[in-house]
Amino acid sequence: MAHSLSKTMAQRFEQLRSASVKLVRKRSKRSSSNFKFAFLFLAANQRKGLEYVYKFCRVVDDIVDERPPGEAGRAQAERELDEWMAELARIYDPEQRPTSKLGVGLQQTVATFNLPRFAFEEIVAGCAMDLDTSTYADLESLELYCYRVASCVGILCIGLFGDQSPAAQRYARHLGLALQYTNILRDIGEDASRARVYVPRDLLARHRLNERDMLECRYDARFLTMAEEFADIAEAEYQRAWAELPHVENRRALLPAEVMGRTYYELLGEVRAHNYNVFTHRAALRRVDKLKVAGVSLALTALPVDLPGPFGAMRSALT
Repeated sequence: MAHSLSKTMAQRFEQLRSASVKLVRKRSKRSSSNFKFAFLFLAANQRKGLEYVYKFCRVVDDIVDERPPGEAGRAQAERELDEWMAELARIYDPEQRPTSKLGVGLQQTVATFNLPRFAFEEIVAGCAMDLDTSTYADLESLELYCYRVASCVGILCIGLFGDQSPAAQRYARHLGLALQYTNILRDIGEDASRARVYVPRDLLARHRLNERDMLECRYDARFLTMAEEFADIAEAEYQRAWAELPHVENRRALLPAEVMGRTYYELLGEVRAHNYNVFTHRAALRRVDKLKVAGVSLALTALPVDLPGPFGAMRSALT
């Protein structure tokens, strides 16, 4: 009887895991339209390099998300993540040849764009965090996770775009946090359906909420004040990113990042406009809105910061 029950529970666990993977893939497909629009502004070799970086992120993410259940699955995921850390060492060693086709492509991309090794290694470390963590105690621990799985992707992206200056990397760090926080707020309902809560527990507690309230999609006055505070946290990261732009000499290189960032900033505005009802409404932008975002981004990255006269006033109004 006990054996039969445990077998049933294992089967149910596997069904839930399979459903969550399908949900993640569906959500990734929807979100990718925003990224694809931003990357229309890249040259062919940049898009190819970005394709390799994206595949790398998907591979290491799938190692964790699609692992078999139980300790055997965990051990398999840890082993495969370790193998990718070894592959990264080969990618960055000109004396060695990577053992995977993806690794060979990444080695060429790294050589062409001089991408920083630490960013790849932090992405692997971020995926490894998902083996142990399904909730976060405070903003500090969530920020570390988001830095690894979002900001470091951004740091690789700006390298592909053509700027790896300290100011550009600071910009990428803050923008990555802003995008990830926006995603977390927008997807609270979807994450609850796969038993994950990314909103920090101390933020929930400040508004007399807990993880169960999130999993049960409880939409009340407490949720509204919590969501508003979390939206303000995301807003602050956007503003910190944009505060770095005047210090970036090659701002034009950051056009794809600005298109992406301002698209998600508009999505954050959509969430606010619908009174944070992320359970029944999914924020999205129309194509015409994305075109407006592209125009604003082009102006902010192309026009000089100290442009005088009416054009300078127009640039200031856009920020």
